[in-house]
Amino acid sequence: MKNPLLVPEIREMLNANRIEELQEFCVSTPPSVVADFLGALNDREIMEILFFLTPEARAGIFVSLDEDIKVTLLEQFSSDEVIEIFSHLSEEERIQLIQQLPIGIRVKVRNLLLRTQREDFFKLAAQLEEPTELTVSPGVVSEESLRIDIFKTKGNKLERISKIEPDCWINVIAPEKEELNFLAQRFNIPFDFLTAALDLDEIARIEIEEDNTLIILKAPFFDETNIDVLYFTVPIGIILTDDLIITICPKQTRVILDFINNKIKNFSTQKRNKFVLQLFLRATLLFLQYLKQINNAAMIIQKKLEQASKNKQLIKLLNIQKSLVYFTTSLKSNAFLFERLQKLNLLQINSENEDLFEDVAIESKQAIEMANIYTDILSNTMDAFASIISNNLNMVMKALTLITIILTIPVLLASLYGMNVKLPFQESPYAFFIVIGLSTIFSLLGMGFFIQKKWLEM
Repeated sequence: MKNPLLVPEIREMLNANRIEELQEFCVSTPPSVVADFLGALNDREIMEILFFLTPEARAGIFVSLDEDIKVTLLEQFSSDEVIEIFSHLSEEERIQLIQQLPIGIRVKVRNLLLRTQREDFFKLAAQLEEPTELTVSPGVVSEESLRIDIFKTKGNKLERISKIEPDCWINVIAPEKEELNFLAQRFNIPFDFLTAALDLDEIARIEIEEDNTLIILKAPFFDETNIDVLYFTVPIGIILTDDLIITICPKQTRVILDFINNKIKNFSTQKRNKFVLQLFLRATLLFLQYLKQINNAAMIIQKKLEQASKNKQLIKLLNIQKSLVYFTTSLKSNAFLFERLQKLNLLQINSENEDLFEDVAIESKQAIEMANIYTDILSNTMDAFASIISNNLNMVMKALTLITIILTIPVLLASLYGMNVKLPFQESPYAFFIVIGLSTIFSLLGMGFFIQKKWLEM
């Protein structure tokens, strides 16, 4: 994921050569979060920042970058730099990283590892000789996948199938009207069940009609193309029929993609009630992940505001506050929905899914608490900065007023001696110097008066 929220701040630190500040940000922030923020930079900037860090921190951030960025960087790294990266990864991380690479890059990396004469690298290179290690994992889809997909678990793996079968899962993304009509007629589903899940403003709720049950779950969504509000929420419609489950969503979310890409353990389309609980848990965990990202971004922006108050940073904090409002509202509506499901016992809680149910309840409370805390902190921070800005403005106005008053004294004397009437000292050859002297004396007396009253203190 490429998060452009902090691009100006990171580039400013980089261009100003504030290395310690960059290192502090990269070390104090989780590597996956740093990788998201750095991913929005160009390749040269990412490389420059990575090599300011310790090898351990560099490897942790590198392995969390998007696949396309990792491939590009590996092509630009020297042999020693590639080996250093792999030296600070665990065995599992090494295998996972190499499996993500194109075959050409894998061969290059394998040859480099063999040259090191290290036993652990020899073992890793031996595993790479197997053909299965050089093939891309099947079933992985991207956000450009089809709008309607049919899946079914076979064994412990989710597979795409070509026709509808009992106990399958139908996933629908941003369907057209013709597709909605087909689903409504084919499965005898109320048409408003389908359209309700496509309304971005729809709240989390449950609706039962005949043999069909609609559950609308609010899930977090990150949109890197939306410069103003990067984080908001989208509804996921979960429709339970007699023998299958349908999910419908206006956008492809990470919640659904994690299931499609086989990232969820013990997942089965045959166990529909457990599937619903896993959707709740995955959405809640994603809320927690995004909340941490938002908090880290807010801290960086606050540091920038402490150095110099700029409208750009204030607007960013305001947009972050909008995201927190979206998250808080959605998390609370999800919690109410979860409580209602518990009362109605629609998910038939038993010994098999009891632990999962408790996990959802605990994580949901934690997410709500975190969202409330971050919202309160950000609200107080915004108020504090507003007060600071107002106070700074007052001090500037006070200083300008005092300067104006002091400058008024010589102007007043000059105005008096500019009148075409009889004035003291007008016949004296020293009249000009007397007026200047009087102006200076009265101005100093005025300054002394302000100093005595402590009005010149800022």
